[in-house]
Amino acid sequence: MKKTITATALVVCLISFTNLFAAEKNDTLILSSNYQKLTFDYKINSHAFTISDDIENSADILEPNVNESLSSENYVRKQTAYTARFSLAAMDSATFSFKVPSETFSIKRNKKSYSKAALEITYVNVALWAFSRYIDPRPWTKISMKSILKNLSTGFDFDIDMYRMNKLAHPYHGAVHYSIGRANGLNFLESTVCSAFGSYTWEVFFEAIHPSSNDLALNTLGGVMLGEVLFKIGDMLLDENSTGIERIFRKSLAYILNPAYGIKALSGKSYEIGNPQQKHLYDFSLPFGAYSSSSNKSGFLIAADLEYKDYLRKDFSRVSPYDWFTLDFRLGIQNNVIRHGEIFTTGIIAGKRIKNGLAGLFGVFDYIESNFADRISAIGMGPGLVTFFVSDSNLFFNSSGVLSLIYGGSSPSIDSENTHFGTKLDDPYYSGPGILGRVKLEFGKKNLGSIETGFSQYWVHSIFTDADEFLAILSLNIKYDLSEKSQISLGYDYYLRHASLQERYFTGAKPAFRALYIYRF
Repeated sequence: MKKTITATALVVCLISFTNLFAAEKNDTLILSSNYQKLTFDYKINSHAFTISDDIENSADILEPNVNESLSSENYVRKQTAYTARFSLAAMDSATFSFKVPSETFSIKRNKKSYSKAALEITYVNVALWAFSRYIDPRPWTKISMKSILKNLSTGFDFDIDMYRMNKLAHPYHGAVHYSIGRANGLNFLESTVCSAFGSYTWEVFFEAIHPSSNDLALNTLGGVMLGEVLFKIGDMLLDENSTGIERIFRKSLAYILNPAYGIKALSGKSYEIGNPQQKHLYDFSLPFGAYSSSSNKSGFLIAADLEYKDYLRKDFSRVSPYDWFTLDFRLGIQNNVIRHGEIFTTGIIAGKRIKNGLAGLFGVFDYIESNFADRISAIGMGPGLVTFFVSDSNLFFNSSGVLSLIYGGSSPSIDSENTHFGTKLDDPYYSGPGILGRVKLEFGKKNLGSIETGFSQYWVHSIFTDADEFLAILSLNIKYDLSEKSQISLGYDYYLRHASLQERYFTGAKPAFRALYIYRF
């Protein structure tokens, strides 16, 4: 109880401290309900518009008769009417004015604030440290000035944390740091610095153990590749003008996916009315159903597939980071236990639009932990291409491909002692550089269905040994449209493992089958 009270008090103090420095500038312009008139004081002494005396050359203003012939009976009256309407003679000065709308509303300006971003990143690190120190005590949280000075003097080295901690938790931690930078108006590169800053200060100041170079790399690189995806998803979810249950649902889901948005809630600004939700171009679907393999029992599978396509809203040449990205998420449950998890993201970092597509530098973040593929992860970037085509007969073809240099991890197919990460925690895996190649193709017809196929090839080389791990994933999906919003899908995945360690070799394959119902938004 004492620990809980102490942690609660610490969090409240941190929130107050953050709010004290948050309001550097007022980023909201409030417009009053009183009208403010801005008038033009002009002196134009011009004669009224006149019409040519040549009636025949002025047929376009002549009055049509019932028999469709033209006459000039009303010529003088028509001239007078047009003159009164278009005259530039002196008029009431109130005729030309700018007026502020009668009701008060706010316009949010997303101004940059480096100091606010740094304070919020520090707040997140302190809050996480306090939780691990007082609520869920961990030995590495016993920091002191001595531990800080030691960390500064000894430098960085590798740690052997568990696979899930290093390959998923650390990139997610970095994604929160990155998103805080973006939420404070910083651009892609500046927010990358935020991710590095948050990771460095965490390793040096908030851990009593030796700073980890692989954690710093995973937090920074993973923070960028995963952070922009989560930031844009949160932006899609949040609608500051929503109310009631819808507002609660939107904000709760955004905070779960990206805690950086929760800082606004803790600062008391979560309930303010602000700008309406921005419109984005995307395809989003929720598949769910059954999956099984020849060596495992059947289970329940829930998934989420998102293709973000905001680059179509802009001009032909301009492409900002992650104006296009895909996110594929899979979660398999057997006997009330999660047995299968996959996260795949690919997004453009820099490039340009081409005819029917995109070309440039793409970033990837993949995480796999399943009964079929064991464990493998990838964080990196490389050249890529996206194409799309739709014919007049509603036939369509979509494709994407990327070849990326990665920093990855993989469970060992060939057992070897003390040559990989995680041995002290009974969670062995290799970690090191590698390559990822991925291609996706889809052909179909609107309102009917499609056939989709994909191929991914991973290679991870251990930095401590000569071990090499390879994983190939071949997938095939057949989708049939039941309605505008729903589909059924039959899928087949084939996981093929290869590995080598000195003179030893391994090969293994596992197939998986899926039968899903898909709801499209």
